[in-house]
Amino acid sequence: MRIQWGHPPASPALVEEIQAGRSIRQPGKWVSAILASLAGIILLAVPVAVLFGYSFLHQGVQSTSAGNMDAGAWIAVVLAFFLCITVHELLHAAMYPDFGRSDSTVLFLALKKLQFGVYYEGAISRTRWLVMRLFPILGLTILPLAVWLAAYGGLTNAAEAFLMVLVITNSLGSGADLAAAVIVLIQVPASGTLNFYRGRAYWLPGKVRLDKIRLQG
Repeated sequence: MRIQWGHPPASPALVEEIQAGRSIRQPGKWVSAILASLAGIILLAVPVAVLFGYSFLHQGVQSTSAGNMDAGAWIAVVLAFFLCITVHELLHAAMYPDFGRSDSTVLFLALKKLQFGVYYEGAISRTRWLVMRLFPILGLTILPLAVWLAAYGGLTNAAEAFLMVLVITNSLGSGADLAAAVIVLIQVPASGTLNFYRGRAYWLPGKVRLDKIRLQG
């Protein structure tokens, strides 16, 4: 994994007889923002509905969140928020080829724009890309929700606040991931390969031998 300070640079040039591929059509900036927001709300609605249903079925057991927020709970809220952002990106990276350890995976931090994230340069199968894109939903929404339900009524205020913020923050923040996954599912066939070139997303028909792609620069 490479670390890049500042805005992500343009992807290096492709080589060896392989063109960038067919462009993946993206909606406009504002449409993308609206779609991501709607997808985030839908993702959040699922755990909220599950919790309401679970609490209704266990009316004799009171959630600790009904109590007052103490200092420990507020610390847990702040910790969960920042931890969620960091771990979310690292979970993406872990699903890239070589589990994010190759130089094709880039971790960037742009302080002026308050941007932090990971991206990949080169080719990746559609299946692996979809797993990568949706993996944080499993790790930071579904898993914390399962822990919350399993220990319902037996968690401290701090622990419940921590899990609650993880679920809420990651659900809303994963809206863009879900929207992007839907776009790829619609446009790229199951046998296709996604290719990231000069900051744009393309796809190539069929499987691409990665040893046929050499990244320059």
